[in-house]
Amino acid sequence: MITIHGGIHMKKILISLYLVLCFYTLFHLIFNFQNEGVLESIFLLEADPLVFAVFNLLGLFPLAFLTLALSTNKLKILDFALLFSGFMLGGFVSTLYFIRASKPSFKPIKWLQSISILGILLTFMTIVSGLIFGSITTYIELFKSDSFIHIMTLDFIFMVFISPILLRPISKYYLLGLIPIIGIFIPFIIDKNIQAK
Repeated sequence: MITIHGGIHMKKILISLYLVLCFYTLFHLIFNFQNEGVLESIFLLEADPLVFAVFNLLGLFPLAFLTLALSTNKLKILDFALLFSGFMLGGFVSTLYFIRASKPSFKPIKWLQSISILGILLTFMTIVSGLIFGSITTYIELFKSDSFIHIMTLDFIFMVFISPILLRPISKYYLLGLIPIIGIFIPFIIDKNIQAK
C-alpha cells in the first residue's frame, strides 16, 4: 500500500507515473505502432461493446476528476482548462491539474452529490453492458494488435491506479478509488466517510 505524507509526496508519485506512461506511449507509437481501424469503428458504433465501454469510461473519468477538483480546491482558469480538456483528450490530461494543484481540503457541495449519483449510474451501466455484451477475448486480441486500444487500456489502468492517491488526502476510504470511477464518486454521497486533512 502506498503511504503519502503530504501533498509533495503525492505529486512526486503522480509525476513519476505520468512520465512513465508518457515515455511508454511515445516509445510504443514510434517503434510498435499498429492500426486495426478500431478508432474508426468506435465512431461508427461498430466496435465490440467492451471496447466501446472502456472508451466511454475514459470519458467518465474527467467528470469524476472535475467533481473531485471542485470539492477540494478553488479553481482558476487554467485549472478549468486542464480539467475540461480531459473530456476531449481523455482523463489522462486532467491528471495535469492534480500535479499542479495545492494540497486538497474537502468542502462539501450539495449539487455535486447529484452529479456523483449520475456518474455512478452511468459508470455502472457502462461496465455491465460492456461485460455482458462484449468479448474479453476480442479485447485482448485488439490490445495486442491495435495501438489505440493498447494505449487506451493503459490510460484506463493508470487512472484507476492513481484514483486512491488522489482520494487519500480527503478520505479514509481512499482505497475505494480502485473501483473504476465509482470509487471516486462515493465520498461525495457519504459525507460522513470524508475526513478533511
